[in-house]
This record gives sequence, structure tokens and C-alpha cells, in this order.
Amino acid sequence: MRPLYDPLFILGSVTFSDRRTDSDRRAEGAWAARFTDPAGAGAWVQASLPDPALRPCAQVVLAFLRWRAGELVSALDQVMQAEATLRERGNERWLARALSMLAVLAGESGQAERALRLLQEQLELVRRLGDVEMQASAYNDFGVQIGWDDPERALTYYQRAFDLLEEQGVPGGASPYPGIHGIAALNIAEIHLLRGRDAAGEAMTDRGGDLLEQARAWTFWPGYVTLRVKLLSRQGRLDDARELIRDAFARLGEPPRPDGPAGPPLTEPAQLLHAAAAHLEFEAGDPRRALEWLGGLEDWPNVRPELLPEFLDLRARIEAAGGDHAAAYRTARQLLAVTEARHAAERDTQIKQLEVLHRTELAVQQSHEAQRAAQHLREHLRELQALRGQLEKLSSTDDLTGLGNRRQFEQHRAQLEAGDAVLLIDIDHFKRVNDTYGHAAGDVTLQVVARRVRSALRRSDRAYRHGGEEFTVLLRGVGETFLLEVSERIRQAVSAGPVPGPDVTVTVSIGAAILTGVNDAGALERADRALYRAKQQGRDRTCLARPEDAAGPVPG
Repeated sequence: MRPLYDPLFILGSVTFSDRRTDSDRRAEGAWAARFTDPAGAGAWVQASLPDPALRPCAQVVLAFLRWRAGELVSALDQVMQAEATLRERGNERWLARALSMLAVLAGESGQAERALRLLQEQLELVRRLGDVEMQASAYNDFGVQIGWDDPERALTYYQRAFDLLEEQGVPGGASPYPGIHGIAALNIAEIHLLRGRDAAGEAMTDRGGDLLEQARAWTFWPGYVTLRVKLLSRQGRLDDARELIRDAFARLGEPPRPDGPAGPPLTEPAQLLHAAAAHLEFEAGDPRRALEWLGGLEDWPNVRPELLPEFLDLRARIEAAGGDHAAAYRTARQLLAVTEARHAAERDTQIKQLEVLHRTELAVQQSHEAQRAAQHLREHLRELQALRGQLEKLSSTDDLTGLGNRRQFEQHRAQLEAGDAVLLIDIDHFKRVNDTYGHAAGDVTLQVVARRVRSALRRSDRAYRHGGEEFTVLLRGVGETFLLEVSERIRQAVSAGPVPGPDVTVTVSIGAAILTGVNDAGALERADRALYRAKQQGRDRTCLARPEDAAGPVPG
């Protein structure tokens, strides 16, 4: 599950002690304004970078702004330079922010274990500082990082953040930190709604909205609106949902523009409201009206890289539902190009992370003896944590291919909802490979096919070895058009060249099924029947499950 908010979605504390200098106040103000006034925060950064005393703080703010702009490598370079200096100076408040930023970038580049280690160090720092707001933010960030693999465990971290902040104010009432307090509430609500617990989800949605209104955090208001609209839609109150969206535009001071972005450029909150309105009309069965809300999507300015694929995927599904399959195909091609560019940026970030990490470690080694001892202790603790993580990973990973095993597949399948999809993939004539070249060559073939399948997926998708020569893939939030696009990409990737060793080219047959509801246990059986049909029709192809696949035994 993609969390409602990315890490670092907090307003930042702007309360200062009398001992802080004017420079300290301006630095804190820039951090607090990074969402609400990024141009102002950027101006402070440019003015402060030449000052050695302010440079590391400015680099942390700059890293955040670069991350929001999708410039992951540049963001990483800035924050890792800042981290080394902040460690040397013992500036724990800004070091905690740098660690949080590093965790975000590690998560963005697929290094989940490193992200969690960084967040653990951040949490220890803010506990020592006694900063309740930053501690709650750290708990929230933990939840964000593990949300896909284990939403219920993520819920416990969101709940810790929420409960910690409830203790600081009036339970159910005013909060001294309404920004992060409201965000934690909405993240809790998101998981309750995902799991079908609508009553609990509605209560937390209302609480989150009240807190964001208290904070006047209109930048995040679309998050509340999205959840409330989902609830109203489930209750059949479509007119109330439309009125809520109109009210949200009024709060932002922006008129709704369902026919395209004529006028001033759409801000990010307005873009999110347009997407929420489009989804509402799509669910209401009016694809024409839904598409109007996404009018001029290509001209929307400064769409964040992680949001653009969601907008394009939504538009492709609406176009397909409206019968305009040519337009849906064009949008799917755009989505593919955007996703590939995003993956390339993530790979560049991983490479840069290794380079900069090496330089940073050299700088740390030159610090005084006490700091080195503390670093050694941290590394020892990280090794223990990594070992524990490896043991957990072994229980859910296929030894031969490195993919998730059937146990992990069943765990993740239970988290799916309507609109998600499952692929069942079978290597064609695999027995011939074993019989002709031997089982060692068969193992190599399985490993190569696993790598090629994984290379064709989005970052949010998951691949598993189901058993023997069968693989499964789980896809989140896909329509029929994009589902077939992904399947075709997998099929072409597998047969793109011969397998080294046996020097034989293999193909795969794929059965695909879209879930019709939460915990749709029959989806895998429908995919299996579609796979059987693909085999019967000559192999090396994809077949989509039909309505009649919902019942009856799978042919032998």
C-alpha cells in the first residue's frame, strides 16, 4: 500500500528558546516553510550556502526541495555532505532531519533495510532531544517505509505517533502539533479503510480533518478530502462528495477547473483534488466527466515524479472504461515511459549513494576518538539488526531465484483489493530444458527468467516463485489496458535472448486476472484457467480471465 503521505510531511516546529540566535530562527523558519513556501525556503538556502555556519542546515533544506522536484541524485549529494558536518559538530536537531531525509531517499531507491536503520537512529536522537513532534514524525516515517509489505504493522507505528501526540493536548480536541497529528490520523484512517473497517476509518478521517483545519495546513487538505470522498462514495452520497471537493477548492483559494487548467498553473493540492474528483466520477460511472477533471494533464506544471504515474494510470483506466482504447493505449505508453525514467533515476541514486557514502565514511574516520567509538557501536547494532532482517527474509524468500516464495505471496495476496491484479506465469516446455541439458541448466533458466520478470515490473509490483517453473506477480491498482501492457513487457523480456549456459531461448505463457473485491480468493484460480487457455492457444502469449473462469475445475 502506498501511504497517503510521504515521509517528512510535517510542518516543523517554529517555537524557539530565548538562547537561539536570529540565524537559528531563520533556519527553523525555512525548514517550517519548505511545504507552504518552497520559494521562500529556497531563497534562504541560496543566501545561507556561502556561510560555513549555516551551510549544512541549508543543504538539508535544499536536499528536501530537490527531492520534491524529483532530483534524487542531487538531493542525496547535498544531504550526505550535510550529515558528515552535522555529526562532527554534534548538531543533533539538524542531524535528525538529515537522517530522515536520507531514509526517504533510501526508500525511494529500494533500500528499505537501510531506510529503517536510518529512521531508528533518528528516533534515538529525537528521544534524547525530548522533541515530541520529531519523535512522532519518526514513528510516522517507520509506518510509511513498511506500509506495502505489512500494513497492519505500519498501523502500529502510525498509532504510536497519534497516541504520543494525543497525550500532549486534549484527547479528541486541540493539539500543540496539529500538522503531524492530523497526518498520523489520516494514515491510520487509510489503513482501516483499506482493510474494510469503515467505522474506524471514518472516525480517524474526521479527527485528521479537524486537526489539519486547526493547523490550517491546506497543503495537506486533499489527503483528508480523498479519504472522505471515498467514504461518501461507498455510502452512495455522491452529491455530498462533490460538494466536499468544491469546498476544498474554496479553502485553497483556487476555482475548480474540470475542463482543463485554463488560468494560473495548478498547484499540487489542486492537482490532487482534480484527481480525487476524476476518481469519484469514474466510480460513479461517468467516464466522460471523469476525463474532464484530468483535462490538460500534460500541461500541469511541476507534477511530482511519484504522482504523475498515478494520474496517468487513472486516466488510462477511465479511457478504457469509456471505450476509447486508442487513447488508453497512448496514455499507457506515456505511463511506461514515465515509469522507466523513474527507475533510471532510482538506479542513479543507488550508485551515487555508494559513492557519497564512501566519502562520508572517510570523513567520519577522521573525527575524534569518542565519535569513532560511538560509530563502531552503531555499526555493531546495525549488523545485529541486519542479521535479524536477513533471518526474516530467509523465511519468505525463494533460495534459487531470490524472489518471494509462496508463503510471502499468500501474505501479500491477502492485502489486495478491487482493481489490483494477479499474473500466473509458466515457462513453456521447461521439462525439455531439464531433460535435454540437465537440472543445473534448469536452475540457471529459472534464475534468468526470475531476473527478467522482475526487470519488467514497476517499483510497486512484486514477483514470486510459486513453485516449479511457475511464477506469480501482484500488481496494485491496474486496469485491463495496463495489465496487458505489463504482461506483454514480461513476455518480451523473458524471450529477449538465450539463457546463458544452455544457450536456449525460452518463452512464457501468462494468465491474468483482476480482483473484484478485497480478499478475492478466486482471482488466482481465474488466472490459472486463463493460463491454461494461453497454453491451449499455442503458448508464448497472455490470456485475460473471462467471467466464465469464475467457476469449475481447472482442466488438467
